[in-house]
Amino acid sequence: MTLSDLIINYLEQFGVEYVFSVPGGPLGPLYDALVRSEARGGPRSILARHEVGGAFMADGYARETGKIGVCCATTGPGATNLITGVASAYTDHIPLLVITPQTRLPDFSMGAFQESSADGIDIPGMFEHCTRYNTMVTHADQLEKKLAAALTTALRPPKGPVHLSVPVDLLRSPKNGQIAFPNLQTLLTQPALEMDVVALETLCKELHHILNQNRQVVLVIGHDCAGAAQEIIKFAELIGAPIVTTQRGKSWINPYHPLARGVFGFSGHKTARKALTDESVDLILAVGTNLNEWSTSGWDSILMNDKLVHIHNEKTCFGRSPMARLHVYGTIRTIFKELISRLETLKEEGKLFLIGKIKEKVITPKSTSDHLKESPYVPHHIEVQAPDSCRRENTSTPIKPQRVICEIIQRVPNETRFLIDNSNSVPWSIHYFFHRRPENYHLSIGFASMGWAIGASVGMALGKLNTPVVCFTGDGCFLMSGQEITVAVEEQLPVIFVVLNDHSYGMIRHGHRMAGKETVNFSIPPVDFCMMAKATGANAHKIQDLQDFEHIDFQSLCKRKGPTLLDVTIDPEEAPPIGMF
Repeated sequence: MTLSDLIINYLEQFGVEYVFSVPGGPLGPLYDALVRSEARGGPRSILARHEVGGAFMADGYARETGKIGVCCATTGPGATNLITGVASAYTDHIPLLVITPQTRLPDFSMGAFQESSADGIDIPGMFEHCTRYNTMVTHADQLEKKLAAALTTALRPPKGPVHLSVPVDLLRSPKNGQIAFPNLQTLLTQPALEMDVVALETLCKELHHILNQNRQVVLVIGHDCAGAAQEIIKFAELIGAPIVTTQRGKSWINPYHPLARGVFGFSGHKTARKALTDESVDLILAVGTNLNEWSTSGWDSILMNDKLVHIHNEKTCFGRSPMARLHVYGTIRTIFKELISRLETLKEEGKLFLIGKIKEKVITPKSTSDHLKESPYVPHHIEVQAPDSCRRENTSTPIKPQRVICEIIQRVPNETRFLIDNSNSVPWSIHYFFHRRPENYHLSIGFASMGWAIGASVGMALGKLNTPVVCFTGDGCFLMSGQEITVAVEEQLPVIFVVLNDHSYGMIRHGHRMAGKETVNFSIPPVDFCMMAKATGANAHKIQDLQDFEHIDFQSLCKRKGPTLLDVTIDPEEAPPIGMF
């Protein structure tokens, strides 16, 4: 067994199925180990077409499975190409194990081909500020301990990518004996139950006082609330608190719940703002949000004030809420389970007056898609711009971008995963994406890397085989990273790439029209994306008017052994909702 086999053995322990990479000579020992692993049913290699695509695939795989995503690249430019994908995962708290090789240790400082040590192009130095753990292995006896430290860091809050730089001669080195830490996976998957009890006591007293004064509490739910949605909703129902979300936080709240008020901030909804500005509101619980520019509507004072109670499982996030009334640190699910228990006890003892009772029936997920039979598409409690554009009887042309999102959602199975690329698709989806399984909605807007969704959709499809994945992307994004469709062809994955084609870098164009001083040309020459897709072996359809949707069997596309590209011509003059509300 070599040290490369040792690395793969640990991946087997953690249930990892794939390693995403672009090949290079110094990675040879790791590929040898992967061949041996695949033969015994362990992880296998998935070859991306560009290193950043491999990182995005690992990101999508981690999001879908909850396991650590693994990506590799060779020395020099291979490693630098990875960095954008790693930085994206760092911002979004996605656990990745990133492995890059080095030239042979004895050759350091001698100008070896693609040398990436501190004596050449310092790759570990480049990864230092976009990883949670970053180290170079300089002795065979270090590797296992450093690998264990890396896995521990990646999978514990705040989760994120970790990087090991390993010289190729060490990757080839023999390893004797069994792995030293056979229980590491069990150790790292124990549920965390941290909670600041003193802060929780203070919050309970605040809630008790405010609710007994017949005053209102509002919840603002952020993207770090994964795993706590059920408890948060139960808490909101108990006290009748309206629920507002951030852009990524909408993944945890069913928009058809009668307490849901939509998204606050960039591309958000007026109903969300109204919920926060209601004169009866005395307390705002901002939960699992890092309070960045988009989620706070540019740090708007209607949110960022002394009514705010900031609840988070990462203490560093509290640096963004110095004006808050209270900081509550801990595991978010644990905090809300405790809040529910204490409020119910006070209610039973007759010490608590509760405002809210939920009289309307909450629409729950169904086993198959009944969206076409359910009306309206836009939830009753959320106000959108131009609601008529979502109605099926509206057949105006050219096709409005928001209508494309509505049509696709209503035509694919309920279990479909949706990934939104960093293009014109982002504001349209934030404002108009409504689904009864909100956890299937995925954004990556922290670092906002163009092309993220294209690679991530492939990784997500591998993480949940035979489940359809829809990637909403733009013509600019697809020209940047569309080659990864060939991986979906090779792996026979049911990914539907929906290209919102306005022949330009549309979001930038509309944004510049709002803020720029001069007329700038952001156009993209016409491209036959269907021909590009078919050349790779993918299925493809061109959609130029709403009737074209009727000619496509979406249920068949979602079961197809291979990807489909939909080249949708959209109205280039339809301005996206990119303001703050």
